[in-house]
Amino acid sequence: MQIEGIMSREKMALKIHEYAFIKAEEVIFSQEVRGLCEKNSCGMYGTSWACPPAIGSIEDCKKQCLGYKHALIFTTVTRLKKKYDMAGWREARIAHEAVTEKVAQIFRKEFSNPMILSTEGCTICPKCTYPENPCRFPKRMFPATEGFGILVMQLAPSVGIRYNNGSDTVTYFSMIFFSE
Repeated sequence: MQIEGIMSREKMALKIHEYAFIKAEEVIFSQEVRGLCEKNSCGMYGTSWACPPAIGSIEDCKKQCLGYKHALIFTTVTRLKKKYDMAGWREARIAHEAVTEKVAQIFRKEFSNPMILSTEGCTICPKCTYPENPCRFPKRMFPATEGFGILVMQLAPSVGIRYNNGSDTVTYFSMIFFSE
């Protein structure tokens, strides 16, 4: 695939830590992961177009993912000042979303209608329009991998990507589903 060469050349410039190309059918789904969303463990459930229930059932999400042939999973890693540096986590997440946007642009040039998933929930707007009005920025809004029920903790090591990169770091994941 030509995209593999592009990613290999752009990895350092994009500040991607690790990545892997996989078949979409290799993605590991878990109702337990989705259940964390449904229990509102992050506080985003029912508040955003990027999170459940707006993204559909786990079955709908799985069907969307498996409608593609391939996926890219990638990480960014940020060293924190201390283990529980909440401001550092927030800054790292913003930086990760910027990387995800750049990778999304590459995939949108190369493929028709790739699906981009990223971290936690959307933070583009101070107040999401959900559920009253449509998303104002659908091309910039990336649904959460967790909301799709993807078990990143198990998937990452199965494709040679570290889930944890040390006690004073935060690792964020994104995925892009695509077909040739």
